[in-house]
Amino acid sequence: SGSIIQTVIGTPEPNTNQSSVDITSQSATAPTFFNSACNITLTPTFSNSKIFITFTASIRLDPDAEGYVGIYYSSTSDFSSDVHILDPKRGASRNEAFRNNDGSGDAHIFWCISQSTWDKTVTNTNTRYYSVGGYKSNNDNIYYGDQGVGLTMMAQEIKA
Repeated sequence: SGSIIQTVIGTPEPNTNQSSVDITSQSATAPTFFNSACNITLTPTFSNSKIFITFTASIRLDPDAEGYVGIYYSSTSDFSSDVHILDPKRGASRNEAFRNNDGSGDAHIFWCISQSTWDKTVTNTNTRYYSVGGYKSNNDNIYYGDQGVGLTMMAQEIKA
């Protein structure tokens, strides 16, 4: 119990001059995903395992931006259906999990974030897919990248 069974690391983003990804989605169930090359595919060894997932990325919020950025799970590799946020929420929604309440309307916030969460929904040994993405809850922009740290992601199966 508590032993690491396997570790899967998403393909790290190479050092490039790529532009940022604008989070255009306004839907928690159809988010804008950051970098599919970094997605993780994991097939649990045990049907009662817990999966620990962590990622690091750079996020920029325009003035007055609000939304969510985090880890998503799907049972389909292309995330076309069965898409779920793994992070628990506190309060009525996650719509302001990332928020820039500048007030003056001219300050951007730039974060290098590192987040982790548990997937406690494993009930079988079917392959599971994880990605990092987000949605905005108003019309102000949230970006991934923008001259910051590239996405890294790791998942570990922990024996229950």
